[in-house]
Amino acid sequence: YEPVEHSYSIANSPYKKDIVRAVVEAARRKGLGVGLYFSHIDWHDPAFAWDPFNEHYDPGFTEQSDPGRWHTFIAHEREQLQELMTQYGPIDYLDLDIGWPQAAAQDIAGVAKMVRKLQPNVIMRDRGIGAYTPEREIPGKPIPGLWKVIYPCGEAFSYLPNDRYKPKEWVLQSLIDITAKGGNFEVGFGPMPNGTWPQETVERLEFVGDWLRVNGEAIYATRPWTTVREGDQIRFTRSKDGKYVYAISLKWPGDSLTIRSLHAAPGSPIAMLGSNQPLKWRQTSTGLVIEMDQNAAPGAGADLPRAFKIQVG
Repeated sequence: YEPVEHSYSIANSPYKKDIVRAVVEAARRKGLGVGLYFSHIDWHDPAFAWDPFNEHYDPGFTEQSDPGRWHTFIAHEREQLQELMTQYGPIDYLDLDIGWPQAAAQDIAGVAKMVRKLQPNVIMRDRGIGAYTPEREIPGKPIPGLWKVIYPCGEAFSYLPNDRYKPKEWVLQSLIDITAKGGNFEVGFGPMPNGTWPQETVERLEFVGDWLRVNGEAIYATRPWTTVREGDQIRFTRSKDGKYVYAISLKWPGDSLTIRSLHAAPGSPIAMLGSNQPLKWRQTSTGLVIEMDQNAAPGAGADLPRAFKIQVG
């Protein structure tokens, strides 16, 4: 190892231009929402000497031991976030990460309030502020409040040569399961050093995107239903107005789908998303029985999750 003096200005790098602006403008040209990642800590800034991973780590560093440097680390974050929240137009999402020491809890709360004032509509990830964002773990049951799962699709969040990626089916089924529990899903992919994306990541995102084009109504803007799942193969979500429940079968159910925990509104239509053909159904003593449209049965290798829109009675 040898000491390296890090410049804080990209103008001193070979790129020399504002890379944040380039990314933001590229996203907007494609109609994408803009989310910015920001780590609460800096492993190279001497003012963050309370962090064990910082190269200037000082176990005795506190506000009392060095008040000037302590307030410098707080000022650095305020200034950086103020720049990000004012120089690039409306920001949809601020992805905060890691955290500060408990002694600075009031200061980090003040920074969050500043962000909210500058960007009233931004969604802030609460990491470092107090919320639960499980990483590399999918909770077994719903969690109160707003939350999301963060999970790399490979072994690392950034690009890793010869990485081992999880199957595309895992990405889709994880999205369905987490949404049914009331959470959001952030699956991590990283671009290669040349700025392009590994083909494995493209294939997985296109696979999930194709499914969402047909079934997105059962995912976007939904809420958890009173029952998360039934058996191994069925997950539930509900519409925001509470009028409909979406039963998502992870596998093709065969000739019929029986849902024990659901009662459909009498006389209401039931449809499989992506098909305009109403399905025959009946309410029995064992539950709701939906007859499948065999014309929509999957061919070989195409047994994808199917979402059924059901008006509840």
